[in-house]
Amino acid sequence: MTDKNVQLLDKTVHRTLTIDTTMVDFPENHMNMAMVVVNELSTIVHEYPVFIAKNPQTGQFMLGALLGLKSGQNLFIQDGKWQATYLPLEVLRRPFQAMFDPEKPQEGGRIAIDLNHPQVVKDGQKVFDDKGEATEYLKRIQQTFAALMAGTQQTTEILTQADKMGLIEGININVDLPDGEKAALNGLFAFNQEAISKLSGDDLELAHKSGILQVCHLVLSSGLHLEKLVKWAS
Repeated sequence: MTDKNVQLLDKTVHRTLTIDTTMVDFPENHMNMAMVVVNELSTIVHEYPVFIAKNPQTGQFMLGALLGLKSGQNLFIQDGKWQATYLPLEVLRRPFQAMFDPEKPQEGGRIAIDLNHPQVVKDGQKVFDDKGEATEYLKRIQQTFAALMAGTQQTTEILTQADKMGLIEGININVDLPDGEKAALNGLFAFNQEAISKLSGDDLELAHKSGILQVCHLVLSSGLHLEKLVKWAS
């Protein structure tokens, strides 16, 4: 695998930078789960099964769109194309990433680019125009990061409160594939439908006003897409 060359995005240094925005089949996308934030959930659930997982870095609950039935498997990538009309923000922001400026850490995260990323090509979508200003493409990337930052905090708050209310439970998913193989997905969590149905009084009002109820219903409705992954895996 090529070593990364991550640099903070600079309109002077990276004036001629162009990106292949159509490319999706590269190592970074070979994953079986993509992080999801609540502000994209109403769209995500129409195409992806969504579950709750724990962030490996922070240990906090997060939402994730299931992309495959085993580690490193992304069944949404077929013949070099992504088999959905909507790409999760976490996928859409690539090949860019958030990075702190070591000289100005107080300014928060900035957009950085891995110059060795497969999407960085000689003839692609321009990041800066001839005057060094952000192109419409870069503006969309900036909006994507803004949505991710705001959505991540909101998602954490909602899931933390839902857990305090006893609405989240650990689950194991065991899938029988048509070819006779079995797939086991461990370490996932889901909303407990029975606990949700028993909410009343102040708890019910809190769940409604905080957006917990809406998130619960959206996530639970997405489960039917698991069958699609089973079909693709066969």
